[in-house]
Amino acid sequence: MMLSAPSLVIVAEVDLPSYPGFPWLGLVLFAVFIALVTATIAAAQWMDGEDDRLDIPRMEGWRLGIAGVLAALLIGTMNLGAIMLPVVAVGLPLVLGAFTRERDKRVPPEERLLTKNGLQTLLRDLNKSRNNRRKATAAAPKKPRQSLAERLKGLGSSLGKVVAKKAAAPKPELAIRLLKKDGSPALARDSDDKTGQLSDNVRHAQTVMIAAMRAGATDVHLEPHEQEYFVRFRVDGVLKNFATYSMLDGRGLISTLKVVSDMDISERRRPQDGTFSAEFDGAKYDIRAASTPTSYGEKMVFRLLNSSGGVLKSGLGNIGLRTQIHEHLQQVIHKPYGMFLVVGPTGSGKTTTVYASLAEIDAQQHNITTIEDPVEYRLDGITQIAVNSAAGVTFASILRSVLRQDPDVLLVGEIRDKETAEIACQAALTGHFVFSTLHANDAVATITRLLDLGLDPTLIQTAITAVLAQRLARRLCDKCKEPYPPPADLLTKLGVKPGAVPHIFRSKGCEACDGTGFKGRFGLHELMVLNDDICGQITAEPNVNALRAAARKAGARSLQTDGFLKVLRGLTSIDEIVRVTT
Repeated sequence: MMLSAPSLVIVAEVDLPSYPGFPWLGLVLFAVFIALVTATIAAAQWMDGEDDRLDIPRMEGWRLGIAGVLAALLIGTMNLGAIMLPVVAVGLPLVLGAFTRERDKRVPPEERLLTKNGLQTLLRDLNKSRNNRRKATAAAPKKPRQSLAERLKGLGSSLGKVVAKKAAAPKPELAIRLLKKDGSPALARDSDDKTGQLSDNVRHAQTVMIAAMRAGATDVHLEPHEQEYFVRFRVDGVLKNFATYSMLDGRGLISTLKVVSDMDISERRRPQDGTFSAEFDGAKYDIRAASTPTSYGEKMVFRLLNSSGGVLKSGLGNIGLRTQIHEHLQQVIHKPYGMFLVVGPTGSGKTTTVYASLAEIDAQQHNITTIEDPVEYRLDGITQIAVNSAAGVTFASILRSVLRQDPDVLLVGEIRDKETAEIACQAALTGHFVFSTLHANDAVATITRLLDLGLDPTLIQTAITAVLAQRLARRLCDKCKEPYPPPADLLTKLGVKPGAVPHIFRSKGCEACDGTGFKGRFGLHELMVLNDDICGQITAEPNVNALRAAARKAGARSLQTDGFLKVLRGLTSIDEIVRVTT
């Protein structure tokens, strides 16, 4: 909805109201009236500028709110008198506060206004601006004093410019590039837009992706409900609400992102998968998309992978390994043959750890081949092959072919069936080192999982070198974590002398961590390097307790123990370790 630019024309002298016994009250009320008009115009200008920068949903509704406040101020005051001034004095902050709350969801914590630090910064900036104006006024030559009519006419002109700005000035493009999987630009300009500007659907898509990347989200959910679409981000393993769109805008957003992902935009009854990439703020992201039909419409989920560096460059030194595990793992992955398995539930960082391990191997001196579904990170100097089940190109069929390509190191993205497991183990026994992942709860459960797939116990004993189980735990926010004395039973369990650790920490919550008490994640790890004792317990029907005891004797510490050791280092809280390991 577009508002036409109003103009205020003063055609007669203004008669100030008079109040017997209070001759100055009319002037005070008129000063309040002028202050409210000025504040309303300033609010409209600021809101319009923030919309240009952030593309805030339902912006027309906010404009109507400001227009309503102004109408109450101008028309209501003329008809009902000064009684409308307190109504406007309450209505303007309500509209402005609601808008600011929506705006704060789309900016980093340090830019938010409705926080203690934000309000302090705002007041400081306003005071500084007022002092600067005073200095400038004192230094400038005095101008003739404007009449009241001239001032009101100037205010009307300013308001007209604000309301007409949306039609007169196109919005700037957001600083993000969405690319199809072949590297070509994913979004062209709307052909029906004569101004050459991006359509609302495209801008919404860019806004959602930018906000997700700024928040450090790993997943983006677009979820249809009865009358609207919800957008949620998974940050540090927890889903958070980001925005709400109307059904029309939500469907447009879905359609745009299906085009970007190379999906069939007309197919809404069957699930689809796709991929694309994005470049933002100097980083590159590989994004996997999946759509599925629901009772209210299509739902889409996106997995964001930062492929611009990080663990791919720093290797195993940046994933939270304890020194002892790091040293053992370095020995394992540099063996000439064998198999290294990384296990854990979905979303536990298995792929990241496998890639970090690959980054430790010199690709110039080794022929490294990966078989993935899909290819998640792009690696230089490495042959990467994508599985295509629809075309009959499976892990097993590719693995058979790759073994004839003289590989030194193989990465099998995931072991899902007996055939893939057997071929991978045979490769490990014939002079190749194999990396792979598996869904299992801990290192010992990996053995029983492979037996359940139908693998021969002897093959497991001879092929597998080591198993690394892992979880991801949230890191305590350094700005607000609270110290307190560690429980005595925790120190006893970990074999730590009383007083050796004066305090541990728990979460509190502040603006920097968005009130959660946590910021970022790190890994919890359990490394089991197979030896004769462990292999001796691997039978067709193993005793799990005996197998676990052999692993502990070999130095494998449980995920929970590794977590509690990191609690003593101040990285996370006891409650967080219990949450992710039970």
